[in-house]
Amino acid sequence: MQEQVLQTACGAVKGIVKERSILFQGIRYATAERFEYPVPVTHWDGIYDATQQELNCFQYDTFRPEENDTDNFYYEEFRKGRKFQYEENALTLNIVKPLQGENCPVLVFIHGGGHETGTVGELPHGDTEEYAKRGIVYVSIGYRLNVFSLYRSRNYGLYDQMTAIRWIHENIAAFGGDPHHITIMGQSAGAMSVTDLLYTQTLKGIVQGAVMLSGAGMVPKIVKPYTEAESEGFWSEVQERAGVKDEAAFKALPAKEIWEAWYQISRKHNDLHYLQPGIDGTIIPDLPQNVRRAGTDLDIPLIVGVTSQDFMPYLIFELAYGWAKRNAREGRKPVYGFLFDRELPGNRYKAYHASDLWYFFGNMDKCWRPFEKLDYDLSSLMIDYVVNFVRNGDPNGISLPLWSPVTRKHRGFRKFDGESDGYASPFECRRKLWHTFFRDKGPM
Repeated sequence: MQEQVLQTACGAVKGIVKERSILFQGIRYATAERFEYPVPVTHWDGIYDATQQELNCFQYDTFRPEENDTDNFYYEEFRKGRKFQYEENALTLNIVKPLQGENCPVLVFIHGGGHETGTVGELPHGDTEEYAKRGIVYVSIGYRLNVFSLYRSRNYGLYDQMTAIRWIHENIAAFGGDPHHITIMGQSAGAMSVTDLLYTQTLKGIVQGAVMLSGAGMVPKIVKPYTEAESEGFWSEVQERAGVKDEAAFKALPAKEIWEAWYQISRKHNDLHYLQPGIDGTIIPDLPQNVRRAGTDLDIPLIVGVTSQDFMPYLIFELAYGWAKRNAREGRKPVYGFLFDRELPGNRYKAYHASDLWYFFGNMDKCWRPFEKLDYDLSSLMIDYVVNFVRNGDPNGISLPLWSPVTRKHRGFRKFDGESDGYASPFECRRKLWHTFFRDKGPM
């Protein structure tokens, strides 16, 4: 294994030289005490060894390894064959930089997992070289999850993400990246997190664009985020389940007892109010509808999209389309919409929720599915669009089919199916998504 050492503002760091890139794994960007906000890492002693597999934050598989999710579709699809290591506050990130080049645009990815699970290095996205070989520095970030993130609507996980992006802004030049040219990208809960990060002005001037896969748009009022006061009853019930009476005693419990109490009560309620970041007055300063109405969310170019067999396809489309219409109506930055409609080969699950990750990151050689030339060509097209967007805030480029943003006159979403270069109208999207929701819905 060939290694290379870079000098950064924090100290020296050692990565792995690959065929077309240099991979740095598990770089700690911050530290955090339990139920406390993150503190950025500014220095380390000696040479930081970023050649080992990254650590990931506590989640379901941490506390129930005997079950191991082996009957779970996403375990089979995204984790099978990999061993993951966990730590309570594993605030780490992976960086894949081009072999050569300086001032390269930067793409930062925030993984999904319902704010409960997910890792920095899952098979589709963890260490892709596809962006590095196109001259983009790619970063995948980890953040706190479940009870360790969502406790009392204090948004520890969102603060982790914001801290990671700021760390990247301050340190990425040492990895060949341009700190003034950062685009953030998220999928599912990661896309919802990106949406939340756009509600605040704290990343203004740092983030130039955003890509949101299956999770863009305002949370509907029926499942609105709660304030700390509104969530008090739920957290009191969690503490009671854990056998303690106050916050200090709860905070001092072993991590597994904290997680188990939260897991049991959250499943009892099965209420999305408590399973998402809350209104904390800073990152989410107000009810999202009020933030949007006031126009104080970040106004930057966006790519938003949905897969045709998403687990809530119609709702996810309407939220993304609503954002695009609003920007067009108010003369804000362009929003480029897509419908991913490729039926993946291999089993009955086709354009399921997160299936587009294989295509947007090009790690198909790590998937069990018998992908065809059509799939590889479609993946290359989708990655090229994202590369152009990261470079210019516009996905279009030479030799690519035109991708028009949503406007008052043009309302179609670009269709990614590997067979057409056209658009799906709002009517076509809705018809398709209603059909899949009732008759052919993918897995949760």
